[in-house]
Amino acid sequence: MHVIDYIILFCYFTGIVVLATVFSKSQKSLKDFLMGGGTIPWWAAAFAGIATVTSAISYIGAVGLGFSSDFTFLQYRLALPIAILVICVVVLPFFFNLRLYSIYEYLERRFNLTVRLVGSGLFVLFKSCFLAIGIFAPAIIISVLSGIDMLWVILVTGVLTTLYTMVGGMKAVIWTDVPQLFIMLGGIFVIIAVAVSKIDGGFSEVLTMGAANDKFQFFNFSTDVTDTYTLLGGIIGGSFLIISQFGTDQAEMQRFLTVDSLKKSNYAFITSVLVASLIGFLIFFEGAVLFAFYKQQGRTDIDTNQVFIRFVIDELPTGFRGFLVAALFAASMSTISSVLNSLTTVVLSDFYNRFRKEEATVSFARKLTLGIGLFSTLLACFGGYLGNILEASMTVINFFGGALVGLFLLGMLSRRAGPTGALIGFTTGFLTVVAVASFTDVSYMWYSAIGGVVTIASGALVGVVLRESLREDQQLLVFGRRR
Repeated sequence: MHVIDYIILFCYFTGIVVLATVFSKSQKSLKDFLMGGGTIPWWAAAFAGIATVTSAISYIGAVGLGFSSDFTFLQYRLALPIAILVICVVVLPFFFNLRLYSIYEYLERRFNLTVRLVGSGLFVLFKSCFLAIGIFAPAIIISVLSGIDMLWVILVTGVLTTLYTMVGGMKAVIWTDVPQLFIMLGGIFVIIAVAVSKIDGGFSEVLTMGAANDKFQFFNFSTDVTDTYTLLGGIIGGSFLIISQFGTDQAEMQRFLTVDSLKKSNYAFITSVLVASLIGFLIFFEGAVLFAFYKQQGRTDIDTNQVFIRFVIDELPTGFRGFLVAALFAASMSTISSVLNSLTTVVLSDFYNRFRKEEATVSFARKLTLGIGLFSTLLACFGGYLGNILEASMTVINFFGGALVGLFLLGMLSRRAGPTGALIGFTTGFLTVVAVASFTDVSYMWYSAIGGVVTIASGALVGVVLRESLREDQQLLVFGRRR
């Protein structure tokens, strides 16, 4: 990279550090550190949610998918009305009105401590693996683009993100996410603009070539469950997938609980999920633009995972390359900081505070954040050796996503299911997904729906058979019974 590119990177990192420092003095209580004091503007919480879900992996991977295939992957976005209805009407009101640090505390109040620890324990396991991968995987790409040794990229990404999350807490996470989101969006538009300017015929040629090669095909009306991306699988499986991603994931939901009213919480969530969907379409379109560019050059055989890197290295002028590397850092660091803060929240709320008489201090929360961040950074340094193991672990734990949605919905919708029904239902849902994945060719887009439906059905059935009864306070945690 040119010296100008490095100056741009320096300005980016300086801005992030300054923002974190500004908010470091406002951490007076654990609520300030973990929840931003409950005073975050709804639009800032929404932008933070978007930045969290748009990781560096998806930032690059979706471009490759748009380059090599079509838009059928995005059919699951048609499930948004169902997911929004369930989260806004059923899920979010419970979490917000109970004023929880950790959403898994609901599981103890509705069922028992064991169910809570199962849910939070799986979250910690899954997100710890994800955090290491989230630091390591983008570092490979950033290293290639910037010429900086990969180990230094890992250390800068992991350590700097850990430090500003530790110092500034949730406020630093959210208020750094906001500019990072706009940097990410800027990077997308830079790629599209530069590519279109180099295509003979410009934007109209992109549309013509995309249509001729079925790049904009969206619907697949097949009813075959082994087809990877179909309309039916997108709507049914996508409903549980989106609820899992936004409604029962601490890293996302925690942002929507930092505002001062349920109405604003709904605004933040709806804005986040809708804008994130639009960004998804934009990134896929970016891939289609790059297809048109390389099609004119007769080079459409580029590896899917290399097309983004190839274009940045070969085609972007001085200054723009530094901006794109900053955009990748932003995509990576926004996700890492959010996951890191949510891990601290869950460990403190569900394990440390739960078994102690006194609540943890801000000082202890910072030390815990530092410990988790440095451990994940260290693990990421050995990603070349542990990458396959971590990815395999993440894949296995991800099977729990649909079952976890089912567990929450079982508690919120069933008046009969008790702790035994919850544990048996959750276990049955997970094992069913494992069996389907291992012995059938059913598309992974159905996994969340299968796990969720089986968990709810089997959990409710066990509750009826065992005649599990709910205490009065537990009955108020069922939809339709709350005051």
